[in-house]
Amino acid sequence: MNHTAYHYLLSGLLFLTMNFSLISQEIRATIDVKNIKDDKVHVKLMTPKMSVDEILYIMPASIPGTYAKMDFGYFVKNFKASDAKGGFIPVRRLNDNEFLIIGANRLNKIEYDVNDTYDDTTHTLDVFNPGGTNIQADSNIMFGAHGFLGYFANMQSIPYTIECIKPSSLFCSTSLTKQSVNDTTDILTAKNYDALVDNPAMFAKPDTISYMQGGTKISIAVFSISGKVTAQMVSKVIKPVTKTVESFLGTMPVDRYTFIFYFVDMARRDLQRRPAYGALEHNYSSVYFLPETTEESMLKSWIAQTAVHEFLHILVPLNLHSKEIAQFDFREPKMSRHLWLYEGVTEYFSVLSRAQSGEMTEKQMRQTMRQKIFGSQFMMAKPVAMTELSKNVLLPEYQKMYGVVYEKGALLGMYFDLTLREKTGGKITLLSLIRTLTKKFGPDRPFEDTVLFSEIEQVVGKDIRPFLQTYLDSPSEIPYAEMFSKIGWKYIQEDSIEGFSFPGMRAKMDDGTLTLNVRKEDNFLGAKQGDIVIEVNGMAVDQADGELDIAGEINDPETDEEIMLKVKRGDDVITLKGKPKVMKKLERSIIRIDEAATEKQKTFLKEYLTKQ
Repeated sequence: MNHTAYHYLLSGLLFLTMNFSLISQEIRATIDVKNIKDDKVHVKLMTPKMSVDEILYIMPASIPGTYAKMDFGYFVKNFKASDAKGGFIPVRRLNDNEFLIIGANRLNKIEYDVNDTYDDTTHTLDVFNPGGTNIQADSNIMFGAHGFLGYFANMQSIPYTIECIKPSSLFCSTSLTKQSVNDTTDILTAKNYDALVDNPAMFAKPDTISYMQGGTKISIAVFSISGKVTAQMVSKVIKPVTKTVESFLGTMPVDRYTFIFYFVDMARRDLQRRPAYGALEHNYSSVYFLPETTEESMLKSWIAQTAVHEFLHILVPLNLHSKEIAQFDFREPKMSRHLWLYEGVTEYFSVLSRAQSGEMTEKQMRQTMRQKIFGSQFMMAKPVAMTELSKNVLLPEYQKMYGVVYEKGALLGMYFDLTLREKTGGKITLLSLIRTLTKKFGPDRPFEDTVLFSEIEQVVGKDIRPFLQTYLDSPSEIPYAEMFSKIGWKYIQEDSIEGFSFPGMRAKMDDGTLTLNVRKEDNFLGAKQGDIVIEVNGMAVDQADGELDIAGEINDPETDEEIMLKVKRGDDVITLKGKPKVMKKLERSIIRIDEAATEKQKTFLKEYLTKQ
């Protein structure tokens, strides 16, 4: 079919689908995750009665919270349509995601098989694992509805009822409304297709924990391939996260929230064809795909920052967003100009909230923002305005730079926050600005994408417009020295400075093990290549707060104080002691406490790091 003919065909279809009447206002589906054949799940969908001859059944090209094309229809196989008597109805597959049903006025049922994304090796597009699907018979089903169910054109808004046939040994964890009919049947309901996609589920052997955080019921569900990680272990990390977020926001804006974790054995390369560890947020839940570890410190390091970020999405974009987010086009996704707000500011808040709660030290915050400077410089091949990157992120040229929204986006969030505080004498912060905008708009009242800056100007004043135009609507570099000086931090772009170092020795954290890489066997500390550090200055490595602090004590000492290491060398435990040497070394993007900071700057920093 040539492009012109295809265009007219679709135009006709849209006209038809906008002018039909429905007798039954509901989609009823059956998902059989018990009788899995050839690693595929069978889907049966009883359809509404329609008065049109032809209609499209559409699988999503992308989903909210992801910023890439994924084409979930690719994983649909053996698509069939039939009438009430079981008679065949013709179906023409137009592309990966669209099925044209010819004879829709007779349509009663469609059926097809679904393959999963986790272990697929044939799809040319990257499907982000936390937004993907998994089919492991009698073990685990990651049920992102977008990978199993589609919608009929112009029928996104009608309810879905899903009968899930499952093994009696598997439990369904979800924030969807769920009714357990018996030990092999669960009924899931959603008010429309958007709500269905927004509430993923996981079927797995029960390993769950629930608790109350303020007025919110928090549920944690864990699947670990080899059983190394349990819900009990994860809850120790998540409880401080939910407490931090409640403290930061002042209230919990949802009545329930489900954390769904899938931990993969790092030896299972078939399940990690691409390095896609991470998480995906939803209104009432978030999904995590992470490597297994028994080390509590590593588990905390991997989960804590990610979980704070995902949980904070209940602020933006889930409660404040543009029409592109609220009225998501699953067929041909339209991106918002404000990815800097949805992801960049959320990432910034995940750092600030932990610093304000004491979960992160001021030193760790400086180190984190320094790493984001390095990251933004590495990821951004050419200067691009954040609004331009956001709007065009699905295009290959911009997709390569997507990660910069978590780096420069977070730095812009910090600069915007400090600028707001400075201009208003602390009366308006970035968090209070978002709260104000949320009251005006909110989850059911999206804003126009092009007017957000004007709305911000109405709250803050006209003198905020130059900041928005310079740093968000143009590719201007952030003036780091000016930004950090507001809170008494000193920024040095590059300098050969006197610093402290243990020459010839570096520490590297790998899966909870801190190992010394020794280039000089005659180093004054007496370390040997392969020494495993088990204690630093009396602190056990497996009790430390991740890699950032404990390895930094060895790799980047800030003072000349003596360090004491206990290392395991073969079967022996040896104590090493020594002071770092003063050396000249080239450093870039240095962020330190300014010893000449004024009282005004010190007060600003204190107020900034105090819970609002």
